[in-house]
Amino acid sequence: MYIHDGDRFGKLSLSEMSEKAASTLARYQEVVRACAVMNFRQVTRVVTAHFDEALRPAGLRATQLNLLVLIEGAFAVTVTDLAGILAMDRTTLTRNLKLLRARGFVQADRIALTTKGRTAAAAALPLWEVAQAGIVEGLGERRWVALLGELTATRAVVRDRARTNRGKR
Repeated sequence: MYIHDGDRFGKLSLSEMSEKAASTLARYQEVVRACAVMNFRQVTRVVTAHFDEALRPAGLRATQLNLLVLIEGAFAVTVTDLAGILAMDRTTLTRNLKLLRARGFVQADRIALTTKGRTAAAAALPLWEVAQAGIVEGLGERRWVALLGELTATRAVVRDRARTNRGKR
């Protein structure tokens, strides 16, 4: 459903709609304005595109660099560990690892970078630093730190509720 401008829905203005239709439209407008999923996904797409463009000269996408850095930093030694850190399902992570292995960046027999993977990550890191600095500078250090705190809190709330809901089943 697309809302084209303030008081119009499709070809009708709010004054031309029935009360029920106007009420439904108002609910839809509130979803567009305040939906957590929509807002997080919009920001995620914009930020990911920003980093993907910055990393293009290194031949990596932001998600690929994230994986390479996590693997090289020894933050995780199993697919399950990596999936937990990234809040990603194992199937998607396995598919992403397969692509990195096909490019020769990750060893075939264990979760570890190859020399080629280390070289790719090292080439991408300065590009990532510039992209990251642009976001932090744009927001300002105080807002950036506050945003990180709010994102951490949001992740914790959602995970806690998911655990609670699973326990009720």
